[in-house]
Amino acid sequence: MPRKISKEQTHRLAARFDEATDIVANEFAGLDTHQQYRNAFSRVLKWDPLGRVLMLGTDQRDLFVPELRRAILDFVPKAADIFDFGCGDGQTLALAANALPGGARLSFEDPNPDYVDRYRRFIESCGDLEIGTALVAGFDEMDEVARSRKVELPADGSIALGLALHMLYFVADIERCLVRMARFLAPGGGLFIVLADESDGYTGHALRAFIEAGGETGANAHHLHAIAERRRLLAASDMLLESLRHALPDRTHRVCAQRQPSRLYGHSLSDLIALSTIATLATVEHVQKFAMTRRLLEEKPELVDLRIEDDGPRAGMLSVAQPQFVVRVERLRV
Repeated sequence: MPRKISKEQTHRLAARFDEATDIVANEFAGLDTHQQYRNAFSRVLKWDPLGRVLMLGTDQRDLFVPELRRAILDFVPKAADIFDFGCGDGQTLALAANALPGGARLSFEDPNPDYVDRYRRFIESCGDLEIGTALVAGFDEMDEVARSRKVELPADGSIALGLALHMLYFVADIERCLVRMARFLAPGGGLFIVLADESDGYTGHALRAFIEAGGETGANAHHLHAIAERRRLLAASDMLLESLRHALPDRTHRVCAQRQPSRLYGHSLSDLIALSTIATLATVEHVQKFAMTRRLLEEKPELVDLRIEDDGPRAGMLSVAQPQFVVRVERLRV
């Protein structure tokens, strides 16, 4: 059984927390928010050289990739269209790419031009997949950017599968975003969503600890509301289904939502402190945010379920709870 770390134990580790906080502050000082995010997220992407798990920094992909493969098999016929929203660099899709039928055409958008370029090269390396639209833009401005650049997005009602894999943290209005994604779905098509439940996850607790200590994100109230709104819409099927009924009354959908008890893992306290900034805190440049996270881990270890793993491929690593929602939205044929 994993060993839970109590408040009494964290107080005995004060010197180690001091050292870990200094290490992270020194690493991130002077970096812009994009560089900070990349350095923090590299902890999640740590690979297991023995190939026992998809990555050592989290079990999130181990839990949702089998569901992603099932969604591909259920929704994507040969030569169908797929739209990967906030696509990243293609590493996640690559884990399920062998389930894609030949001739599938992938469109993708991301505000990071390097990610879009890497994603394009990944699709090209697959040989039997085609590239549709590749757009450097965030989801919120996607339609406007496409119009201004005379780029043709997939038509509404045309795609077999839409993917929103851990990208909904970065949209302004999640309800409007989900409705826009659903508009792309062809009859019989599906939307596959994965998102951390920050209402009860480590990065959400870190954000609240930062704000409660006087920290400023530039939109504190908005970010706290967004966490609650994401949970309202994705924790169960009823709320999202009602939103889709209201916005798209001429269509019928089915929604299936599940919550997976996933975690974040680090080889050291400095890893865990850095991991607090893979979500909303990524927008805060000042490294003082890490002192707030250290205080959270030291004073409230039970709140984030801080523990030491003592078996399996991550034995000896520290971990915190970061549950995630996995949601399938299907547009029914009528």
